[in-house]
Amino acid sequence: MSGVPRKRRPRRLINRYAQARLYDVSTQTYVTIDRLKEWRSEGFEVVVREVETGRFVTDCVLPSGFDA
Repeated sequence: MSGVPRKRRPRRLINRYAQARLYDVSTQTYVTIDRLKEWRSEGFEVVVREVETGRFVTDCVLPSGFDA
């Protein structure tokens, strides 16, 4: 390691509700899968949490390689 801190990507926390509704916590608005894909392509770390269980379900909602 070179001792240089690694730059963290900005994070978007998304809550998933019933009927797969996706809610962006920071903007307090509902968003689409397409918007999540846009954020990921812009360099954001997208994290999706299922409200009912508290489980993180990012890979189920937006699998790696699902961009573009």
